[in-house]
Amino acid sequence: MSLEKILNIKVSEDRIERVKSLVRFDIPDRSEEVKNFLTSQQLRFVNIQYARFIAGVKFTQQDVNELLNGAIDCHAHGGSDPVDRLLLEDEIAFDYSRAKMRAVVFKTWFTPSASRIPLLRKYLDRWAAENAIKPVEIFGGITLNYSVGGINPDAVKRCLGFPGFKYVWMPMVDSYRHRQLVYDDWSGAGIKLLDDRGKVLPRLTEVLKIAADNDLIVASGHYSYSDTKAMFEEAKRVGVKRMEIIHPAHIHSKTLISEMKEAASEGVKLMISGLGTTAFPLHETGRVYAVRIIKEVGADNLIYGSDYGQIHNMSHLVGTEWTIKLLLAYGATKEEIKKIMQTTPAKHLGLVDG
Repeated sequence: MSLEKILNIKVSEDRIERVKSLVRFDIPDRSEEVKNFLTSQQLRFVNIQYARFIAGVKFTQQDVNELLNGAIDCHAHGGSDPVDRLLLEDEIAFDYSRAKMRAVVFKTWFTPSASRIPLLRKYLDRWAAENAIKPVEIFGGITLNYSVGGINPDAVKRCLGFPGFKYVWMPMVDSYRHRQLVYDDWSGAGIKLLDDRGKVLPRLTEVLKIAADNDLIVASGHYSYSDTKAMFEEAKRVGVKRMEIIHPAHIHSKTLISEMKEAASEGVKLMISGLGTTAFPLHETGRVYAVRIIKEVGADNLIYGSDYGQIHNMSHLVGTEWTIKLLLAYGATKEEIKKIMQTTPAKHLGLVDG
């Protein structure tokens, strides 16, 4: 039974009434309406959890290994950030090389990850030669938070000389929307992409032109879809060919599936997040929503980013392996996952045989 068919199983009001006394929620002062909604959601997940396995979900570790072999992680966080991280970038690269993954893109919050690539490649190549292992390809970029001057064309220009420089990410922790959602800060502080008339700021247009001239990927940040859409319209106008919406299911960059389809129709790639698949509720309903995105938006329009690196979570490799298993268990096919983790990101990064 397909996930779509299971999701369409009607949870009737009669069924909710029958089981309501059996389902308990540790939420004080909830209304009857809220309890009914939560009960209906729990019943939907019960349907999914059991119907999938009754229907005969089958995959093997070999299937998982085949999908890891040649996979690309377009969004990995390493220890070069001044926050607690689980692994340093070289440790992540060693793990990915052992698993025969093809490439990884490192993202840092406050300084350009591209600046680490030469040193990281030196140590990775030495380690790979000593262990007779093919090294994973490594790439980086710059995130336009306040620490690099915000929307700063000069900062982007300065990174052009770094080998493996692929990404320009819009602001995240310093965006005005992040401050509103995370810190309840409505003072007007934070970086904006648009002026008061909804037009892209001139300095952002300059950044987009640099990206276009150097075939860089322009990726979204922690902004609304309307802000991101306006930016991508301007990006296309000035000649940017590679665009990406990062973790579109996350609360601070939430994009509806109808909006994902619209973006995909304009050539924008969207990220299936390993973290979001395994660690909701900040990412809608985790693996259920991830498979919905795959089925409705299409694997040709999606790329994989683990988004791992948090000290309390599993390693990037373990998380990626678990993501594959969850996507398979909840109805994605091997062919779809191969596109998301191998074929589409290779093209997105401009790899030779991608």
